[in-house]
Amino acid sequence: MNEIAKIALDNELDLILAHKSTMKLAELAGLSLAAQTTFATAVSEVARDAITYGIGATLTLGVSTAKDRKLLARVKDRRIKGTVNEGIRYARRLVDQLDYAESERGSEISLYVQLPANPRISEARVEIWKAQFRDEPPISPYEEIRRKNRQLQEMAERLRESEKQYQTLTDTLPLMIFTASNEGKLLYANRWLEAYTGTSMDVLNEKGWRAVVHADDAYKPWNWREQAQSDRTFRNEIRIRQAATGDYVWHLINATPILNEQNEVLSWNGFLVDIHAQKMMDRTLKDNQELTEIKQQLEQYQLELKMNIGELNRSNQELAEFAYVASHDLQEPLRKIQSFGTLLLEQFSVDLNPAAQDMIQRMHSAAERMHLLIKDLLSYSRLNTHHQPFRPVDLTTLIKEVLGDLELNIRERNAQITLEPLPTVQGNPLQLRQMFQNLLSNALKFRTPERVPQIRISTQNVNIFDIPVPIRNRENAYLAISVQDNGIGFDERYHDRIFQLFQRLHGRDQYAGTGIGLTICKKVAEMHGGTIAAKGYPGQGAIFTVYLPMSVVVEPSLVAQSNGSEQAS
Repeated sequence: MNEIAKIALDNELDLILAHKSTMKLAELAGLSLAAQTTFATAVSEVARDAITYGIGATLTLGVSTAKDRKLLARVKDRRIKGTVNEGIRYARRLVDQLDYAESERGSEISLYVQLPANPRISEARVEIWKAQFRDEPPISPYEEIRRKNRQLQEMAERLRESEKQYQTLTDTLPLMIFTASNEGKLLYANRWLEAYTGTSMDVLNEKGWRAVVHADDAYKPWNWREQAQSDRTFRNEIRIRQAATGDYVWHLINATPILNEQNEVLSWNGFLVDIHAQKMMDRTLKDNQELTEIKQQLEQYQLELKMNIGELNRSNQELAEFAYVASHDLQEPLRKIQSFGTLLLEQFSVDLNPAAQDMIQRMHSAAERMHLLIKDLLSYSRLNTHHQPFRPVDLTTLIKEVLGDLELNIRERNAQITLEPLPTVQGNPLQLRQMFQNLLSNALKFRTPERVPQIRISTQNVNIFDIPVPIRNRENAYLAISVQDNGIGFDERYHDRIFQLFQRLHGRDQYAGTGIGLTICKKVAEMHGGTIAAKGYPGQGAIFTVYLPMSVVVEPSLVAQSNGSEQAS
């Protein structure tokens, strides 16, 4: 410490001298009047404490010798160890640094105030200060007190007037203006804050800003201290509850840190301004922009989808034509194989040993299966390649014709057929005939030996929500035509599998077939705007239901007009 002046502290008059000397040194060091008064007040409080509780107290004024030069006031006395009084606590709040040390010889209290960066405090300048303290003529302590009191009263009056003008100005502005501590406690708020939120400053300090801030915004990062360290104004967008309407309105909060000479935050000056209209406009523009982008993207997807559908249709058409041509061309060599096999069996069987005859018989059976498979493939490919305009088709007459074709099969199995009256629909008669022939053939084929086959063809009107499977072109009302049998049935797990191409639930040694019949049925139903579904009961039977939209029904009254059903056996 570079000592400039030293004062013995024995009585109240010494307090006046200590205050005067501290003010003078602070003035020489270039501190503001407010800083001078604050430092002198702190020193006076500590000096008063030393006179009251200590013995042999002294005050030393000087400049610290550390690199960051500070004004230093050091008070030493002899007192009982551990007696820290209110004066010292108050002084600690007035200075930049207060150090308190105790030892067997007494206590030592050091008060520090940071000196301005300019002008620099040189050793020569400190010597000039020492000389001024030595050579200063004595003056009346009372005159000094009166002069300082007048200065303090004038400063207080100017401060009150300035505060009054500031409050008047902030109350006239349509903004919520506030001053807050570094911890966010409100030190001042204009009348707009309380009028808008309906909450007083004391309530806000007690409950916090979350009392008036939207729940989604209350937990946004309010990093005021980090902003102060980067020397930037704090900004955030939050929603404030308006007391008059109860609505949450968007506001911009803007707070600027007030720093001391050490670049430390003393408080924050800020305001809240209504940006709700701007926020809504920005959101509308953003939504419009997103809609435009989505529309453009959707149009691009639609174009790509249209191109993909066209390519898929072309590929399917080519594939169907290829299947038709390939199946048609395969029939001629297959017929030759069948013919030669038949000739071998009929004319040369006596010349062949049993093994050769068995091989020829197997070849003939395989050729027959191949013939059936090609025939079914041709039927399936014709569904895509041979499009004919729809015309009215009497389903009752059509199914009777199908039953006529299956008459031999029906008689052999002694089957009982129940046919309810069916309507007339718009459709392709060949395709519809093929579909019902496949369904009825399956009902006759997949029977149980222990009971007589019973098959029932019935119809009813249903709505779209009664259909248990997905359908492409949805309508409100549908005609359901069911083919029910009491055969072997099937497990519901295989519901989707039985309508797939070449899928079979049983081996050829049990039931003949190619696995294409039900696929053709599904394709025909879909080409007529409908679909097909199946329900199986293992060991009890199955129900296959064709759903056709009511828009294809020409004479729906036939269903209502018919009161009975026909039976065939």
